[in-house]
Amino acid sequence: MSAAGDNPKLLTNAWKKTNENQLFTELEKDYGFSRAICRSLVHLMHEHIEANYGNLRNDSQIIYHAVSVHEPPGKSIEQLSLVSVALTISEPEDADILELKGVSGLRKHKLLRFANETYDQGGLLTQEDLALLLTTSTRTIQRDMREMREQGIEVPTRGSIQDIGPTVSHKTKIIELYLKGYEYTDIEQRTRHTGDAIKRYINGFSKVILLTSKGYSPLQIRELTSQSEKVIQEYLSLYETYKEMGGDRIAQIMTVSSPELDRKKGGRGVSP
Repeated sequence: MSAAGDNPKLLTNAWKKTNENQLFTELEKDYGFSRAICRSLVHLMHEHIEANYGNLRNDSQIIYHAVSVHEPPGKSIEQLSLVSVALTISEPEDADILELKGVSGLRKHKLLRFANETYDQGGLLTQEDLALLLTTSTRTIQRDMREMREQGIEVPTRGSIQDIGPTVSHKTKIIELYLKGYEYTDIEQRTRHTGDAIKRYINGFSKVILLTSKGYSPLQIRELTSQSEKVIQEYLSLYETYKEMGGDRIAQIMTVSSPELDRKKGGRGVSP
């Protein structure tokens, strides 16, 4: 008998689970809607939840509404399309940043994290958003961004993206440096990310490549890894560019990640 991982249709059916079926049943039995109306309502609710609350937040995250990355400049705030993004308020590595670089260093670290997380999820924060999230003034945010820009670190905000144009995600930048042969310490200095964060991004990249090699579509990979569609496409493009010149490191990280995916059978992982 074929396993779910070999048949995309079976895998798609498995993703539906019981929540949508339960909602369908309640609409049909408790409210007396026809099956056709039930299907339409469930589909409508699913699309609304996915659009506004699609990224499930962790315990240390909040849901924040940011301006869509596709919105052009010049619109009033009332006319702007918003997207819901999950922002990480705290991580274990924050304590190390605070000890090494003080309060100012931690604020810049979190500023960059908020902006990058939002951009990776299809949104852009303003300087006012960052000031609110970091409980500081816009003047402080402007100063921090200026100092970071002088160090070669671009913060993707609504204002800066309009100046520098669309760019790749911070995760992709980190993976590219690694594939080019840079060591962790070099990447940390260039990107202001810790070694643990860099390891997580490399692991996420390897999972996307492994799942692609097994025949999964970008949509399926998004469901299995919680990576955004934007990041997945950037990872695939990066793999095509570096699969020859960065072959040794690609082989290394994929070898490490393959057993981890196998251990997740039966959960949210992959059944080969």
